[in-house]
Amino acid sequence: MQTRRTQQSRRESTIGKLVEAAIECLMESGYHGTSVQLICGRAGVSQGALFRHFATKNELMQPVGRKVVDDIFESALSLAAQLPAGMSEEERIIALMKALVMSPRHIVLLELLMAARTTPDLRDIFLSSSSTYFRDRFVAMMASLFPRYAISTGFFATLLTMMTTMHGMALYRTLAEHPEGDRMREQWLLSALRAELERIRQEGADTRNPVYQLPF
Repeated sequence: MQTRRTQQSRRESTIGKLVEAAIECLMESGYHGTSVQLICGRAGVSQGALFRHFATKNELMQPVGRKVVDDIFESALSLAAQLPAGMSEEERIIALMKALVMSPRHIVLLELLMAARTTPDLRDIFLSSSSTYFRDRFVAMMASLFPRYAISTGFFATLLTMMTTMHGMALYRTLAEHPEGDRMREQWLLSALRAELERIRQEGADTRNPVYQLPF
């Protein structure tokens, strides 16, 4: 029994090193610049060790994506506890959404999403796990933090659409900084969100509209 626990512990340790190394490589070198050799060198393990746990590099991307999402949401939840009490609900929601895409590790999700477009096996792995995992965690977080709106599918449809815009803004931000443009878009999102929350307060939940099934 002790031997089995030791083997399991070693397995988890090796996978943890590989996942963390892959994240760092993706952040620095992008998907196409991240090779098995680079990951293993960063992790300090042999390539054979990687292939004992994952048949391909892309199989490793599944735990990588989930770990990145977990880290992003941990940071956002920590921020939620620190936001000023005087902020409006709309401002708090925008701040949380911005925190998700401003996380340094968010770029890893963008790298995997773009690579999945032309890599079929990665697309199957990524879209069936990490992207829906992000969406589900996002919906769960907002439902827990803003329970008065949780019964409204319109609320989540609005937030998911806004989140997609935030992802796009984050992608453009990796290429060039446009602070004024970002502020303008954030104000537009804030206005749209304020209008939706006011509609919900006045009309109640709208259960006729399904929650959008977006990639994120």
